[in-house]
Amino acid sequence: MSEPATENAADDSWVPRNDMVFESDEKAYQFYCLYAKEMGFGVRKHFVKRRSSGLVYSRVFCCYKEGFCRSLKEGKKPRPDSRTGCKAHITVRIMDDGRFRVTEFDPNHNHELIAKANETETEPIDKPASVKKAAKKNVNYRSISRSYIPSKPTNFTDDRVPRVDMEFENDEEAYNFYFNYAINIGFSVRKHLIKRRASGLIYSRTYCCHKEGHTRKRDEQVQERNPKPYDRSGCLASMTIKITKSGRYRVIVFEPKHNHALVVPTKAHLFKWQWRRGLIKSPNDQRLSSEQAETQVPTSITSHNKNAMMVGDVGAILQYMQEKQAEDPFFYYALRLEQDDQLMSVFWTDGKSKVDFDYFDDVICFDTSYKTSDYRRPFALFIGVNHHKQAIIFGQALTYDETVESFKWLFEAFKSSMCGKQPKLILTEKSEAISNAIAEVWPGTIHRFCVWQLYNNAVKHLNFVFEGSTTFAKDFSRCIYEIEEEEQFVSEWKSLLEKYDLNSNTLLANLYEDREKWSLAYERHAFYGDVKSVLVKDNMNDALKKYLDSENLLEFFKHYENIVKEQLYAELQADFNARQGLVKTHASRMLRQASNVYTPAVLKVFQAEFDMSIDYMVYNCGQIGTVFEYKVTAEDHPNEFIVTFDSSNGSIFCSCKKFEVAGIQCRHVLKVLDIINIKELPPKYILKRWTKDAKATNQGEVTDSAVNSDSKSSKSKRYRTLCSLLNKVAEKASGTVESYNFVENLSDQLMDQVCKLLLQSARPEKPYR
Repeated sequence: MSEPATENAADDSWVPRNDMVFESDEKAYQFYCLYAKEMGFGVRKHFVKRRSSGLVYSRVFCCYKEGFCRSLKEGKKPRPDSRTGCKAHITVRIMDDGRFRVTEFDPNHNHELIAKANETETEPIDKPASVKKAAKKNVNYRSISRSYIPSKPTNFTDDRVPRVDMEFENDEEAYNFYFNYAINIGFSVRKHLIKRRASGLIYSRTYCCHKEGHTRKRDEQVQERNPKPYDRSGCLASMTIKITKSGRYRVIVFEPKHNHALVVPTKAHLFKWQWRRGLIKSPNDQRLSSEQAETQVPTSITSHNKNAMMVGDVGAILQYMQEKQAEDPFFYYALRLEQDDQLMSVFWTDGKSKVDFDYFDDVICFDTSYKTSDYRRPFALFIGVNHHKQAIIFGQALTYDETVESFKWLFEAFKSSMCGKQPKLILTEKSEAISNAIAEVWPGTIHRFCVWQLYNNAVKHLNFVFEGSTTFAKDFSRCIYEIEEEEQFVSEWKSLLEKYDLNSNTLLANLYEDREKWSLAYERHAFYGDVKSVLVKDNMNDALKKYLDSENLLEFFKHYENIVKEQLYAELQADFNARQGLVKTHASRMLRQASNVYTPAVLKVFQAEFDMSIDYMVYNCGQIGTVFEYKVTAEDHPNEFIVTFDSSNGSIFCSCKKFEVAGIQCRHVLKVLDIINIKELPPKYILKRWTKDAKATNQGEVTDSAVNSDSKSSKSKRYRTLCSLLNKVAEKASGTVESYNFVENLSDQLMDQVCKLLLQSARPEKPYR
């Protein structure tokens, strides 16, 4: 059994050892290959272990003589390098920061090692292929008699010459940079090697000279179909980039030397080989500058982004809308056509959605995650939250373009379908077109970015960080979803960027710049209704993905209706449980009050706040008139919260502003109420939208504007109010046969009475005699 050589003992940095750390498993493999070349053996990639996401978390690289040769079939040529069961290997395993650490290293071989490739011309029969290739590559490189080093042309600055450690936003930007460099130097570029992770992410690319490699020898009698206009010469000029933790690409290798004569760019049209991208067309044409080449737009691309409508979609849409309108008299749909009568947008909603919006119009989410998930149809949903903390749908749309005009039309259609009402707050993706449309169409509506959609977008564009670290997802989720204090958010966001080396990441920089539009630590005066947790829990992406790609749009509509029916059944079941379920007896008066008014889902949240309030301590900070101020703290929580109570009107406020954001009183207020001997919640701090009676209708609620407005608009306002009222009655009465028969029997009497009133008001006055 051979032992490792002891030469170069003074510098053993090239020898593997336990706890060595590499940026990736590929780096570890390259290091072990260099070690193997020095020692005199070949390397094989042995074991690989992956997580369910496809991420490699462990690898074993072994000697090429590991294991034993399998029994060969008769007549099959035996391998010259028979295996000997060698145990020499190295094992690397991923760490929390995405790097790989050496966990095992066995240097002992049970066979003789071979001489270095560059020290002998005689190669033994059992010399490994990896060493042979390395030797051949070295000989070819040394046999080059002349190397051509490009000289900089006039007005060619150093910042246009590649260099190691240069960084680019993406691999395409790096290619454009190297391509422009090649144009000015006098050679053409080919995309050579590409390496991807299991997720498809490109983590390494090599761009080389057009004369890289060697031209294959072909039979002179066989005529090649598309012969190359030039012969390759094995040129080694190239540039290699690799992805960094921040998502940018860094130049790790740049070889400027060519083994062939370069071409003067102004004479390139005289040579057989052509420049890439058609930048040179004829001797009289002038080469376009890189700026001109990048700014030219094909004439086939229109001024706005259009998603191609599939064949048969228009007919399916019209058929579905007509059928639904026949079933539901309150069904509403709108179509947007372009000047060439091309269908660009569709919006529709039904009677139940209108009733739900009348009750829960305080917050909605415009969910466009379907159009950003590479589905074939650009589906979008208007989603709200009901009193059971369940997702409810107010409307849906197919938007085949994403311009400001398209979104303006869509929001106008939604407003018209809801009898002129608009939401108090809307959450959307981060989009300039959507923001501009909302500002113009719904000026009184608060617009914020949806953190759930921001998180999904980050997962898509930062997958190299999510897959490379086991802790990033948890830390990023905390910054996005949980932190409610401004100072704490700023501190933890900066720590996140430092920990994962993401200070130069453009996506996260833009998110931080717009933090006041999405972070829970800012703008805590608006009501959100905990829509974030509802979207995470009731997400329909997976259920709709398959059918959004279906060839038949009617199949998608059918499947979508089944999902809506499941949601309706879940809501009815929650209503029944809230009304008929057993109410747990509580020792506290406040909990008994909450269990009587709140739905079970909301009661669960309230009880959690009540239980947490027990561990808090209260300090009296003083009094100004009828206003008392208290400081509330907890032993395990460094933050202090200020609660003010006005004894004149019973108003109470907390600096955490949980009630303003979620509509449920916080633990700090509950603790102060207990200290000042108020054992029940004041009625004004129990939002009707969270109670069991959230959808109870008061038939006397008719706005004065609908009754006493001027004659020009009074009829339309009364009509909209009556539609809303009768729609609520229809929605409730259709639940059972008995309630339906009751309303149907009264309808004739109601119509007779209405006709009498109309006749009395239309009776002509008696003429004067």
